[in-house]
Amino acid sequence: MTAVLGILNKQDVAIAADSAVTIVGPSNHKIFNRANKVFALSKRHPVGIMLYNSASFMTTPWETIIKVYRRNLGDNSFSTVKGYQENFIEFLRLKGFFTDVDLQKLFLRNFLSNIIDSVINEIIKSNRSIVDNPTEDNKREFLVLFEQRIDNLIQIWSSQPKTCPEFVDYTFEMFNPYSEDLFVDIIQTKFIQNAIQISPEIIAKVKELTFSILKSDEVFTSFTGLIFTGFGEEEIYPQLIPINISMVVDNRLRYYIDLNHAASISNSINGAVRPFAQTDVIDTILSGIDPSLDTTYTTNFGALFNKYNREILTILGDSNPLLSAQIQALNTEQIVAEYARMNKQIKTENYISPLMNAVSNLSKEDLAEMAESLIYLTYLKRRITNAEESVGGPVDVAIISKGDGFIWIKRKHYFKPELNQYFFDNYFKT
Repeated sequence: MTAVLGILNKQDVAIAADSAVTIVGPSNHKIFNRANKVFALSKRHPVGIMLYNSASFMTTPWETIIKVYRRNLGDNSFSTVKGYQENFIEFLRLKGFFTDVDLQKLFLRNFLSNIIDSVINEIIKSNRSIVDNPTEDNKREFLVLFEQRIDNLIQIWSSQPKTCPEFVDYTFEMFNPYSEDLFVDIIQTKFIQNAIQISPEIIAKVKELTFSILKSDEVFTSFTGLIFTGFGEEEIYPQLIPINISMVVDNRLRYYIDLNHAASISNSINGAVRPFAQTDVIDTILSGIDPSLDTTYTTNFGALFNKYNREILTILGDSNPLLSAQIQALNTEQIVAEYARMNKQIKTENYISPLMNAVSNLSKEDLAEMAESLIYLTYLKRRITNAEESVGGPVDVAIISKGDGFIWIKRKHYFKPELNQYFFDNYFKT
């Protein structure tokens, strides 16, 4: 895991990231504290990029991809940060997505397998006896439950309004023949080898579900978050555009812009703070309350309100049927939602807005210090509690401004700069 942050005002962008990376193995995982997550996207123009979650794209390290792109970009620039983001996607396409057909199908197989596994595990979790006693009746019951859950998920995912851009015109008739051999293999492994005869109708539903999820801009699949930020040639104020990229299917890049976390400074918006990955500590500072505690308060309020109504109904008994019916008809969900809305307004007025006003007036040095401090506090919380130290290592910090471009404030090197002067001499030659 990781912690990545962008802080914007009208003059600058401060970007910062920790150095922790988690390597997951078959039976355990290990955390290393030397990963690079902040990069200059151009050597000559004020634009940078950060990444979080997966450090590789289809087995190719993102650091390699970003630096190859930077070399290819050269002196070229774009009028907007969005132009850089779109050009980066086009670069991936021109490079064949740094992958081949076999690798694409391998990742798709894992994607399909994970969806089926999640449904199976959900059924097993609540119906353990079906697995412990695999009789023919239990196998038939399992298939009934499996189909019911698939039907429910199809209803949910087929109604999703947002689709990955490159899958808008991708039809099931295209997907079905491309993935047919993968489904045959998965069905053989997960059902037939366990003496479960799954019908063609259920298989068709599984395909429909996986296709619906594949097209959607969901965050459950392993992905890399790429955050483009800085200034385009025609932009006076900084922008921040995050995109989520997961894999390539049938030579189509599965990605989407994370609009919920994008930031655009303008004449009316003076400051913004955008944390990514592990955001709990930063969100606490921004809103004045830990997000999980805030959710707990709202949940407890709803539970207490319902308990209060039940107590009143018990006291009333049969003495006033009309009043009892009115109490039972109360829309408690609407009242809880109003409670949450009032709390949100208080957080906005007393914590978020004053902090954003302060951010809008911070100097370059203060922006950099704030960014580094927020990342460090995220690390510190995990360091002093029983939580896994999944945020740590040196904090890399950079400032991007319209006039000065991309400036490192703090940066770790895997080499000693004083022993490698040629690296800095040659930096702008490529």
